[in-house]
Amino acid sequence: PQIRFSQLGFGQERLRTWASGAMGDPEMKSLIAFGVNLLNYAMFAGGLLIKMPQIVAILRTRTVKGMSEASLTTEFLACLSLCAYNLLMGHPFKTWGEMALIMVQCGIQIFLFWTLTDNKLSVMPRAAGVVGVCVAVGGLWVGLLPQALLPVLGLVQSGLGMIARVPQILMNFRQKHTGNQSVITWGLSLGGNTVRIITTLASLNDPVTLIGYVVAFILNGTLVVQILFLWSNTKAALATKDKKRAD
Repeated sequence: PQIRFSQLGFGQERLRTWASGAMGDPEMKSLIAFGVNLLNYAMFAGGLLIKMPQIVAILRTRTVKGMSEASLTTEFLACLSLCAYNLLMGHPFKTWGEMALIMVQCGIQIFLFWTLTDNKLSVMPRAAGVVGVCVAVGGLWVGLLPQALLPVLGLVQSGLGMIARVPQILMNFRQKHTGNQSVITWGLSLGGNTVRIITTLASLNDPVTLIGYVVAFILNGTLVVQILFLWSNTKAALATKDKKRAD
């Protein structure tokens, strides 16, 4: 037999009445606002540490094996575009400020990759890229982007976020290990995406921002699953690298 909400004492009208009353209660509103602010500031604390385990792992092993420069660079640009979008939209800093912290840590990872990679890198394209980014940021700062194109800037972050993760995901599948990818780093990222989905729904009426966090949640979740399932392969690959260095 089919059980209806009304049979359980939870009729639709009663649910509507309860929800309306709860949201109309000043104490409930204050409690919700406090919870959202607590999550916002927790994101700042997480943002300070999100990439640090991976940076420490690179410094300890002195290798960037398993890391994709394209992924690191695109993630940096994704963070930069998200920060620029939120700043230009006038969103409160507490709703996105951790991305600025993550952007700085991504920059450190790129520098370490350039310093420690075994591959020979061309200096000119990378120098031109750095100059280009600086020029673009300057253009946004002085207001060269029309107001009507601000949503496009917000969607750039979602596209870049996909480009940033997909090369790393594909590399992991191809090499059957995840190198120095840190489960702590990506686990914190996944948790942060979850929190930001909640705070965006609670604090902002911005579907562009929400889409970005949902896309990041899916991609970061994929990386966490890869790290866990390829854990033993990764340990073996890093041990082989250490043995070759010792020889």
